Amino acid sequence: MLGLFCLLISYDPQTLTAPPFKHTLGFHRASRYYLQLFLGPTYDYDDPQGVVAVKLKELDDPKTRRDDDELTIFAVNSGVGHILYNTGLSAVKVYGDDRVFADPKGIAANDDGLVVLADYGNHRIVKLQYRDGDLEQIGEIPVPGRPFGVCLDSENNLYVTDFDSSKVYIFSPADSLTLSFGIPGRAYGEIHQPMGIAVIDAGDPNNLHRDDFIVVIDNYGTRVSKFTRQGRFLGSVYDFELGLADVFMHYVALDSYGSIYVTDEVNDQIHKFDNDLKYIISVGRTGTGKGEFISPRGITIWRKYGQVFVSEKQGGQYLWLAVDGFVVGCFPERFSAIRPGTTLAIYLTDEARVFITVVDQQGKKIRDFIEGIRRLPGEYLVVWDGLDNENRLVPPGEYMFQIRLQGLQGHGRRINKTMQAGVKCVAS
Repeated sequence: MLGLFCLLISYDPQTLTAPPFKHTLGFHRASRYYLQLFLGPTYDYDDPQGVVAVKLKELDDPKTRRDDDELTIFAVNSGVGHILYNTGLSAVKVYGDDRVFADPKGIAANDDGLVVLADYGNHRIVKLQYRDGDLEQIGEIPVPGRPFGVCLDSENNLYVTDFDSSKVYIFSPADSLTLSFGIPGRAYGEIHQPMGIAVIDAGDPNNLHRDDFIVVIDNYGTRVSKFTRQGRFLGSVYDFELGLADVFMHYVALDSYGSIYVTDEVNDQIHKFDNDLKYIISVGRTGTGKGEFISPRGITIWRKYGQVFVSEKQGGQYLWLAVDGFVVGCFPERFSAIRPGTTLAIYLTDEARVFITVVDQQGKKIRDFIEGIRRLPGEYLVVWDGLDNENRLVPPGEYMFQIRLQGLQGHGRRINKTMQAGVKCVAS
């Protein structure tokens, strides 16, 4: 009789992971201390909101691709009416004050240096231009209610959530209103006090599945809804479907696979869904260590390289998208020569290539199992028939699945997830 058990040895979370030391020299979190170091000891970091990352043409050297991941970040410090932004890698600047902006929320930008701000308390969208390290206001768009979230598609159409009217407005690059949609209400398919918004369109060069949709957070931060860019409702996920007692989802971002990332400041987490709104995983816990957040608010993803920036109550973080995995188990837990084999179940948090081998107690390879099969996020089942590479039933002994996951998007392609000690098979 061959006996089998499955054991998860260790777990090092990396759905969102800190970049390697050589990339950031260990600095990926901007605390209040570092902000005051750059901006002065009396600088007040109060109520952070939206954040956006962009590769500006003005700061790009077209002769090399080595600087393509050096981004400009625009972040909203709402309590004092500021836009914080970096000028290259050298300095942090501030634009505006609470006499110019009233409780600003979401922010968006494009590579031409256009910056768009939801000036919530002043019932307007403010348009600014980045040029030679400075921001200059170039226009505004009045909004009937209070605008909360803003985003731009690859054609520079502007999408705005109106918190008061419970609608989404779409403006052309020339600022004309081309579409408004939303049935006010809390029922399925309706919109109630929308906040964060994100868009991905088929023309985006960093859209790997050619998705074309909008995601909106609404209903007091308890609902994530998906619409076509023409305003047709596609589906929703509610807070109770996450199994959490209390949720306040705030802002949203999309990666190159159309996966959806939503900040939750109550649970200090980021919830991930795939491009069909299927729940994938919640990452983070309360704290200032690795994989931890303190009241995350704004989130942005630079899709080309999978770079993630999150604004928090006390600062912000720079992270990378990567693939993570879990060993669910082996089923059945015992097999014999009469009924040989077992099914290995693993769970992936991102699209990945999967490599699996079976080794014996001495580490000798017994079976070449899976070699680079591409799999979507979710549960993946693999059947081992209990045979070795010579098509013979393995003798009694201990066996182990060695599992390696290879990420496929952005900088995360450099980071593998190895679970070589994750599953141990013991024969008796």
